[in-house]
Amino acid sequence: MLYSHLAILCSFGAAIICITYAVTYSDLIRDTRKSNSEYASHVVDSMTTSLKNLERSLAGQIVKNQAINDFFNNDGGDGAAKLINYNASNEIDNIRNNPLIHSVYFFRSKDQEVLTGGYITSLSRFNDNRFILELQNNPPASRWSSLRTYSEFPLIDPPERIISMTQKIGSEGWIILNVKADLLLAAADNLRTHSRSFMNISDDQGLPIYSTGPDNGSTKLSTRIYSNYTGWTFSSGISGEHLLGQAALLSLYPLTIIVLTLAAIVAVILYVTRRSYRPIEHMMTRVSSYRQELKTSGDDEFAILEQAFDDMLIRMNQIDLQEAENLQYRRRQFFIELQDYENVVPAEEWQNYFSLFDLPNNGSLVIAILEIDKYVPLMRKNRQNMLDSKQRLEKLAAKWPNLQARTVAYHWISADRLTLLIDVSPDPEHGPEGLDEPLQTVVHALELLRIRSESELVFTTTMGVGSPVPELPQIKESFGEALTALQYKMTAGSNRILVYPDIRDREESVNPLYFKRVEDLVHHFRIQQLEWKNDFSRIFDLLEDQLLKNEEMQLLFNYLTHRFAREMEDTSPTVNEYWHMVIYPRMSEALKEMEETPEIRMLFSGLLDQLYEQYNVMLESRSKDHLIYEVRQYIEDHFNDFDLSLKSISDRFGINGKYASQLFKEKFGVKFVDFLIGLRVDQAQKLLRETNDSINEISRLVGYEHVISFGRIFKKMVGLSPGDYRKLMRNAESQAGPINKPNALQSGRV
Repeated sequence: MLYSHLAILCSFGAAIICITYAVTYSDLIRDTRKSNSEYASHVVDSMTTSLKNLERSLAGQIVKNQAINDFFNNDGGDGAAKLINYNASNEIDNIRNNPLIHSVYFFRSKDQEVLTGGYITSLSRFNDNRFILELQNNPPASRWSSLRTYSEFPLIDPPERIISMTQKIGSEGWIILNVKADLLLAAADNLRTHSRSFMNISDDQGLPIYSTGPDNGSTKLSTRIYSNYTGWTFSSGISGEHLLGQAALLSLYPLTIIVLTLAAIVAVILYVTRRSYRPIEHMMTRVSSYRQELKTSGDDEFAILEQAFDDMLIRMNQIDLQEAENLQYRRRQFFIELQDYENVVPAEEWQNYFSLFDLPNNGSLVIAILEIDKYVPLMRKNRQNMLDSKQRLEKLAAKWPNLQARTVAYHWISADRLTLLIDVSPDPEHGPEGLDEPLQTVVHALELLRIRSESELVFTTTMGVGSPVPELPQIKESFGEALTALQYKMTAGSNRILVYPDIRDREESVNPLYFKRVEDLVHHFRIQQLEWKNDFSRIFDLLEDQLLKNEEMQLLFNYLTHRFAREMEDTSPTVNEYWHMVIYPRMSEALKEMEETPEIRMLFSGLLDQLYEQYNVMLESRSKDHLIYEVRQYIEDHFNDFDLSLKSISDRFGINGKYASQLFKEKFGVKFVDFLIGLRVDQAQKLLRETNDSINEISRLVGYEHVISFGRIFKKMVGLSPGDYRKLMRNAESQAGPINKPNALQSGRV
């Protein structure tokens, strides 16, 4: 425990120390960068402000200045020129009232004269003529020029570093104001806040004009600012950056407090660990004295204690598992005894199960068997859902909604049958004497269970209930009755409760009338009389009115299918094959899977309808050729009848209209409607060529009551209207005599 606590403490302390140092170092870097940025910003702002003040001052002095305007617009003689130059020279002295200004001179373009504060000269003799010539050829983009050297009186004063501001006066010339660069740059020294702070300034060409820092002009934490006004770049920082050492010095005080705190915590841990170890030491002494073999290699007391508890838990689990297995085996053996009808168990042996099920001495016992409906097809459909629902059914059966009845034990005696042993406490109002009251209690509780199963599970259940018995040795009788009740599931129906005392008085034997009905059904089916459907309904009405066991119902249904099988042997191979390949397998499968008579009735009815249809097709196929030729002949004889249609054909010959059209198409390769239209159009062509009857009359003669319908169909088939067709035919006859029928016109017919 001590080692684990110290390891955690050391890790925690090291993490705190590292975090403290990292935070201090981060704050130092942030403060340094902030200081550099503020220093550079102050220098840039100071220089920019100074230059802008000079620019505003110059602008104010030259606006509406008559002396300056007279100089640039001088057109007088020598005497007037001298006065103008004198006045302009005085204005230059007024402009130079700022200590930053080195010098000011005017350049007049029309006579190439330069006026300074002390003299006037021509441009060719002026020592700053190169700057003016470049100014004329390439006017600068900025007001301020790059750094350069200039002396107003070169014979007396040495050249100084300046920057010049140029102000163009229309097209007459320029005013050049020169600023002392060194005095302007002195702001960088005046604004230094730290002795190790440096400032590097470079012009728009990247050439250094001021530097107090490293040769490369920057460090890791330096700040660079570009001035859009001057075009200069300012770089500030701290020379000789030793931030790690500074951070260590700054974090020394908080780290000292942290180390002292950790030392105090270690002392507390040592004390608490020693005090907490005493109960463990006492436990170790007792465990070691009880079992010497628990001692492991080394002095790991926790391992020894863990081994002792593990050994104890293993022994307890083994005892619990053994008891659970014994209990489960005894309960399973109990239900096996219930199903063993031949072995008679003495009453004294049944008494051994009282302690197994914790049965009271004054209650009633009932056996209920829950059978899953349609178990096989549902398992084929989704096995996992069925298994989950079976487990859910066990839980529902174990929790009764009625406190008077409770499930003592349950067991699956087969894959689809769950047996419940139910204990019913005596009803205080009626006493323990009556047996009807316990049965009603069980039936009511089972009904609630059935409803919940139907709504919550993927299957429904049919429940067989035996009679209540007062003692456990008589429980076998209730079990047998519950099984017997389930035997009537096919006729009584599924998803319900079958109580044996209610079924016992209704049990019947097979009615001999059933076999006569079957013979009538097969006979009428064979001779194609629809009376067979009434025979089928009478058979199943008879079965549904009787209460028969499942085995008896299976025998009766098997008799029905075998009688049909014998009759189908004498039919055509096609019908016989359809019976053996389709109908009979589905009937046999239904008898295995279906559990209710109404379901079997519905399926058998549909299958026999299919078989009857195949049987009719076979018989009708023998005479359909003769029938279809009669239909064609009738159409050819009555094509001019207005009412001739598929319905009239169906009514006359007693066959379905769609079926007649299908046979006509199969036999002659043309639809009934197209054949009728062809006959009528052929007759109309003949009448148009050979007679002078009107088109209305011809329309009625060929079977069209409305001339508009006749004209539309004729033009669609022939390609011409009836009138155009008559004109074309008669013109052709008058020019070339008799001609053959126009195949080109007839090509449009179907």
